[in-house]
Amino acid sequence: MGYKNLIIIPTKILMLLAFAGLILMGGCKNTEVQSHWSAEPVKVDGEMTEWPSGSTVYFEDSGVQLGLRNDSQNLYILFRFGNQAWARAIRRGGLTLWLDNSGKKKKDFGIRYAGGPSPSEMQEGQMPNRGGFLDSLTPEQQQRLIDMQTTAAHQIIVINKKSDQEITISADGSSGPEVSFGSPQGTYTYEFSIPLQKSDLSHYGIGAQPGQAICLGLEWGGMSESDRKRMREEMGGGPPGDMGGGPPSGMGGGRGGGRGGGPRGGSGMQPPAKQEIWVKTQLASSPAK
Repeated sequence: MGYKNLIIIPTKILMLLAFAGLILMGGCKNTEVQSHWSAEPVKVDGEMTEWPSGSTVYFEDSGVQLGLRNDSQNLYILFRFGNQAWARAIRRGGLTLWLDNSGKKKKDFGIRYAGGPSPSEMQEGQMPNRGGFLDSLTPEQQQRLIDMQTTAAHQIIVINKKSDQEITISADGSSGPEVSFGSPQGTYTYEFSIPLQKSDLSHYGIGAQPGQAICLGLEWGGMSESDRKRMREEMGGGPPGDMGGGPPSGMGGGRGGGRGGGPRGGSGMQPPAKQEIWVKTQLASSPAK
Protein backbone atom coordinates (compact mmCIF):
# COMPACT_ATOMS: atom_id res chain seq x y z
CA MET A 1 0.00 0.00 0.00
CA GLY A 2 2.81 2.41 0.91
CA TYR A 3 4.70 1.78 -2.33
CA LYS A 4 1.52 2.27 -4.32
CA ASN A 5 0.91 5.67 -2.77
CA LEU A 6 4.49 6.68 -3.46
CA ILE A 7 3.95 5.92 -7.15
CA ILE A 8 0.56 7.59 -7.51
CA ILE A 9 1.39 10.88 -5.80
CA PRO A 10 4.43 11.77 -7.94
CA THR A 11 2.51 10.80 -11.09
CA LYS A 12 -0.30 13.20 -10.25
CA ILE A 13 2.18 15.95 -9.48
CA LEU A 14 3.96 15.40 -12.79
CA MET A 15 0.65 15.52 -14.66
CA LEU A 16 -0.24 18.82 -12.98
CA LEU A 17 3.18 20.28 -13.79
CA ALA A 18 2.89 19.17 -17.40
CA PHE A 19 -0.57 20.74 -17.69
CA ALA A 20 0.73 23.97 -16.18
CA GLY A 21 3.56 23.93 -18.70
CA LEU A 22 1.10 23.61 -21.58
CA ILE A 23 -0.80 26.63 -20.26
CA LEU A 24 2.38 28.69 -20.00
CA MET A 25 3.52 27.73 -23.50
CA GLY A 26 0.07 27.94 -25.03
CA GLY A 27 0.11 30.65 -27.65
CA CYS A 28 2.35 30.73 -30.67
CA LYS A 29 3.25 27.44 -32.22
CA ASN A 30 6.88 26.44 -32.15
CA THR A 31 7.25 27.97 -35.63
CA GLU A 32 9.84 30.72 -35.33
CA VAL A 33 10.73 33.21 -38.03
CA GLN A 34 13.71 35.50 -37.55
CA SER A 35 13.18 39.23 -37.93
CA HIS A 36 16.09 40.90 -39.73
CA TRP A 37 17.39 44.37 -38.95
CA SER A 38 16.55 46.99 -41.56
CA ALA A 39 19.06 49.81 -41.79
CA GLU A 40 16.55 51.90 -43.74
CA PRO A 41 12.74 52.07 -43.58
CA VAL A 42 11.13 49.53 -45.92
CA LYS A 43 8.98 51.04 -48.67
CA VAL A 44 5.53 49.47 -48.34
CA ASP A 45 4.49 48.98 -51.97
CA GLY A 46 3.63 45.29 -52.36
CA GLU A 47 6.91 44.61 -54.17
CA MET A 48 9.89 42.37 -53.39
CA THR A 49 12.64 44.88 -54.13
CA GLU A 50 13.54 45.46 -50.46
CA TRP A 51 13.36 41.82 -49.40
CA PRO A 52 16.72 40.26 -50.26
CA SER A 53 17.40 36.55 -50.38
CA GLY A 54 17.47 35.10 -46.88
CA SER A 55 15.06 37.64 -45.40
CA THR A 56 11.99 35.45 -46.05
CA VAL A 57 10.94 31.86 -45.36
CA TYR A 58 8.69 29.58 -47.40
CA PHE A 59 6.16 27.22 -45.80
CA GLU A 60 5.77 24.30 -48.19
CA ASP A 61 2.77 22.84 -46.39
CA SER A 62 0.68 25.95 -47.05
CA GLY A 63 2.43 27.55 -50.01
CA VAL A 64 3.05 30.78 -48.09
CA GLN A 65 6.13 33.00 -48.09
CA LEU A 66 6.67 35.18 -45.02
CA GLY A 67 9.27 37.86 -44.34
CA LEU A 68 9.94 39.90 -41.20
CA ARG A 69 12.18 42.95 -40.82
CA ASN A 70 12.31 45.74 -38.27
CA ASP A 71 14.15 48.88 -37.34
CA SER A 72 13.87 50.93 -34.16
CA GLN A 73 10.48 52.31 -35.22
CA ASN A 74 8.52 49.71 -37.19
CA LEU A 75 7.96 46.04 -37.86
CA TYR A 76 7.75 45.22 -41.59
CA ILE A 77 5.89 42.11 -42.74
CA LEU A 78 5.80 40.48 -46.17
CA PHE A 79 3.07 37.89 -46.87
CA ARG A 80 2.93 36.16 -50.28
CA PHE A 81 1.05 33.27 -51.86
CA GLY A 82 -0.22 32.11 -55.26
CA ASN A 83 -3.65 30.78 -54.30
CA GLN A 84 -6.24 32.82 -56.19
CA ALA A 85 -9.13 31.59 -54.05
CA TRP A 86 -7.37 33.03 -51.00
CA ALA A 87 -6.86 36.35 -52.77
CA ARG A 88 -10.56 36.54 -53.58
CA ALA A 89 -11.48 35.63 -50.00
CA ILE A 90 -9.23 38.39 -48.66
CA ARG A 91 -10.68 40.88 -51.15
CA ARG A 92 -14.17 40.12 -49.84
CA GLY A 93 -13.59 39.34 -46.16
CA GLY A 94 -10.20 40.83 -45.34
CA LEU A 95 -6.78 39.69 -44.14
CA THR A 96 -6.27 40.20 -40.40
CA LEU A 97 -2.82 40.59 -38.87
CA TRP A 98 -2.82 39.86 -35.12
CA LEU A 99 0.07 41.13 -32.98
CA ASP A 100 0.72 40.05 -29.39
CA ASN A 101 3.61 41.59 -27.45
CA SER A 102 3.21 39.06 -24.60
CA GLY A 103 4.52 36.25 -26.81
CA LYS A 104 1.22 34.38 -26.71
CA LYS A 105 -1.59 33.86 -29.19
CA LYS A 106 -3.97 36.61 -28.18
CA LYS A 107 -6.28 38.37 -30.61
CA ASP A 108 -6.49 41.68 -28.76
CA PHE A 109 -4.76 43.96 -31.28
CA GLY A 110 -5.05 43.51 -35.00
CA ILE A 111 -5.02 45.17 -38.41
CA ARG A 112 -7.56 44.09 -41.06
CA TYR A 113 -7.02 44.87 -44.74
CA ALA A 114 -9.24 43.99 -47.69
CA GLY A 115 -7.14 45.12 -50.63
CA GLY A 116 -6.15 42.79 -53.42
CA PRO A 117 -6.75 41.93 -57.06
CA SER A 118 -9.33 43.93 -58.98
CA PRO A 119 -12.71 42.37 -59.87
CA SER A 120 -11.52 41.80 -63.44
CA GLU A 121 -8.35 40.08 -62.19
CA MET A 122 -10.43 37.89 -59.91
CA GLN A 123 -12.67 37.00 -62.85
CA GLU A 124 -9.75 35.83 -65.00
CA GLY A 125 -8.98 32.79 -62.88
CA GLN A 126 -12.40 31.15 -63.12
CA MET A 127 -12.54 27.60 -64.44
CA PRO A 128 -13.86 27.26 -68.04
CA ASN A 129 -17.61 26.87 -68.42
CA ARG A 130 -18.19 27.61 -64.75
CA GLY A 131 -19.12 31.24 -65.16
CA GLY A 132 -17.88 33.80 -62.65
CA PHE A 133 -18.94 35.66 -59.57
CA LEU A 134 -19.27 38.96 -61.44
CA ASP A 135 -21.46 37.31 -64.06
CA SER A 136 -24.04 36.57 -61.37
CA LEU A 137 -24.42 40.29 -60.50
CA THR A 138 -26.41 43.02 -62.16
CA PRO A 139 -24.44 45.96 -63.62
CA GLU A 140 -25.47 48.09 -60.63
CA GLN A 141 -24.25 45.45 -58.18
CA GLN A 142 -21.00 45.09 -60.08
CA GLN A 143 -20.38 48.83 -59.79
CA ARG A 144 -21.17 48.79 -56.06
CA LEU A 145 -18.71 45.94 -55.62
CA ILE A 146 -16.01 47.82 -57.50
CA ASP A 147 -16.63 50.96 -55.42
CA MET A 148 -16.54 48.98 -52.18
CA GLN A 149 -13.29 47.25 -53.08
CA THR A 150 -11.66 50.45 -54.29
CA THR A 151 -12.44 52.07 -50.93
CA ALA A 152 -11.25 48.99 -49.00
CA ALA A 153 -7.91 49.03 -50.82
CA HIS A 154 -7.14 52.43 -49.29
CA GLN A 155 -8.34 51.71 -45.75
CA ILE A 156 -7.51 49.44 -42.85
CA ILE A 157 -9.46 48.58 -39.74
CA VAL A 158 -7.61 48.71 -36.42
CA ILE A 159 -9.06 46.17 -34.00
CA ASN A 160 -8.67 46.71 -30.26
CA LYS A 161 -10.66 44.09 -28.39
CA LYS A 162 -9.58 45.35 -24.98
CA SER A 163 -11.46 48.59 -25.61
CA ASP A 164 -14.02 46.86 -27.86
CA GLN A 165 -13.24 49.19 -30.77
CA GLU A 166 -12.80 48.86 -34.52
CA ILE A 167 -11.53 52.07 -36.08
CA THR A 168 -11.15 52.67 -39.82
CA ILE A 169 -8.06 54.65 -40.86
CA SER A 170 -6.13 55.29 -44.04
CA ALA A 171 -3.79 52.52 -45.20
CA ASP A 172 -1.14 55.05 -46.33
CA GLY A 173 0.69 55.22 -42.98
CA SER A 174 -0.51 58.71 -42.09
CA SER A 175 -1.97 57.31 -38.84
CA GLY A 176 0.86 54.87 -38.21
CA PRO A 177 0.12 51.44 -39.72
CA GLU A 178 0.62 51.11 -43.47
CA VAL A 179 -0.50 48.29 -45.79
CA SER A 180 -0.12 47.74 -49.52
CA PHE A 181 -0.90 45.03 -52.07
CA GLY A 182 0.87 44.02 -55.26
CA SER A 183 1.09 41.03 -57.57
CA PRO A 184 4.64 40.85 -58.94
CA GLN A 185 5.20 37.78 -61.13
CA GLY A 186 1.55 36.88 -60.57
CA THR A 187 2.04 36.21 -56.85
CA TYR A 188 -0.30 37.94 -54.40
CA THR A 189 1.82 40.07 -52.10
CA TYR A 190 0.76 41.93 -48.95
CA GLU A 191 3.16 44.24 -47.18
CA PHE A 192 2.69 45.80 -43.73
CA SER A 193 4.48 48.41 -41.65
CA ILE A 194 3.34 48.52 -38.01
CA PRO A 195 4.78 50.97 -35.42
CA LEU A 196 6.51 49.29 -32.51
CA GLN A 197 5.30 51.99 -30.13
CA LYS A 198 2.55 54.54 -29.97
CA SER A 199 3.67 58.11 -30.60
CA ASP A 200 2.35 61.62 -31.14
CA LEU A 201 1.85 60.70 -34.81
CA SER A 202 0.54 57.16 -34.28
CA HIS A 203 -2.06 56.04 -31.76
CA TYR A 204 -1.58 52.43 -32.84
CA GLY A 205 1.50 50.40 -31.98
CA ILE A 206 2.53 46.90 -30.95
CA GLY A 207 4.01 48.02 -27.65
CA ALA A 208 7.34 46.30 -28.22
CA GLN A 209 11.04 47.14 -28.38
CA PRO A 210 13.82 45.85 -30.65
CA GLY A 211 15.11 42.58 -29.23
CA GLN A 212 11.73 41.63 -27.73
CA ALA A 213 9.93 38.38 -28.58
CA ILE A 214 6.41 38.73 -29.96
CA CYS A 215 3.83 36.54 -31.68
CA LEU A 216 1.97 37.40 -34.85
CA GLY A 217 -0.82 35.68 -36.68
CA LEU A 218 -2.39 36.02 -40.13
CA GLU A 219 -6.04 35.05 -40.57
CA TRP A 220 -8.22 34.98 -43.70
CA GLY A 221 -10.97 33.04 -45.45
CA GLY A 222 -14.09 31.44 -44.04
CA MET A 223 -16.51 34.33 -44.59
CA SER A 224 -19.38 33.99 -42.12
CA GLU A 225 -23.04 34.06 -43.09
CA SER A 226 -23.42 37.43 -41.35
CA ASP A 227 -20.57 38.82 -43.49
CA ARG A 228 -22.25 37.54 -46.66
CA LYS A 229 -25.57 39.03 -45.60
CA ARG A 230 -23.96 42.39 -44.82
CA MET A 231 -22.17 42.37 -48.16
CA ARG A 232 -25.38 41.59 -50.05
CA GLU A 233 -27.17 44.41 -48.22
CA GLU A 234 -24.38 46.88 -49.05
CA MET A 235 -24.66 45.85 -52.69
CA GLY A 236 -28.41 46.37 -52.69
CA GLY A 237 -29.67 42.81 -52.40
CA GLY A 238 -28.21 40.30 -54.79
CA PRO A 239 -28.31 36.59 -55.40
CA PRO A 240 -28.90 34.24 -52.50
CA GLY A 241 -25.82 32.18 -53.24
CA ASP A 242 -22.50 32.41 -51.45
CA MET A 243 -20.46 35.55 -51.93
CA GLY A 244 -16.96 34.17 -51.87
CA GLY A 245 -14.39 31.78 -53.14
CA GLY A 246 -13.59 30.07 -56.36
CA PRO A 247 -11.48 27.22 -57.61
CA PRO A 248 -8.18 27.40 -55.76
CA SER A 249 -4.85 27.59 -57.50
CA GLY A 250 -1.56 28.49 -55.99
CA MET A 251 2.10 28.20 -55.42
CA GLY A 252 3.10 25.19 -53.37
CA GLY A 253 0.89 22.78 -51.49
CA GLY A 254 -1.44 23.26 -48.55
CA ARG A 255 -5.12 23.01 -47.91
CA GLY A 256 -5.91 25.49 -50.66
CA GLY A 257 -3.33 24.39 -53.23
CA GLY A 258 -3.94 22.81 -56.61
CA ARG A 259 -6.86 22.99 -58.99
CA GLY A 260 -10.32 21.88 -58.13
CA GLY A 261 -12.92 23.19 -55.73
CA GLY A 262 -16.18 21.95 -54.32
CA PRO A 263 -19.55 21.91 -55.97
CA ARG A 264 -21.01 25.19 -56.92
CA GLY A 265 -24.15 26.25 -55.09
CA GLY A 266 -26.52 29.04 -55.99
CA SER A 267 -24.88 31.71 -58.07
CA GLY A 268 -21.61 31.87 -56.15
CA MET A 269 -18.97 29.45 -54.96
CA GLN A 270 -18.08 28.25 -51.49
CA PRO A 271 -15.29 30.38 -49.97
CA PRO A 272 -12.12 28.59 -48.85
CA ALA A 273 -11.99 27.41 -45.26
CA LYS A 274 -10.66 29.74 -42.61
CA GLN A 275 -6.86 29.88 -42.63
CA GLU A 276 -4.50 30.88 -39.82
CA ILE A 277 -0.73 31.09 -39.57
CA TRP A 278 0.97 31.95 -36.27
CA VAL A 279 4.69 32.47 -35.76
CA LYS A 280 6.95 33.67 -33.01
CA THR A 281 9.74 36.12 -33.69
CA GLN A 282 12.36 38.00 -31.79
CA LEU A 283 12.62 41.54 -33.07
CA ALA A 284 16.11 42.32 -34.30
CA SER A 285 18.32 44.73 -32.40
CA SER A 286 20.52 47.35 -34.00
CA PRO A 287 23.85 45.76 -34.96
CA ALA A 288 26.86 47.02 -33.08
CA LYS A 289 28.75 49.71 -34.93
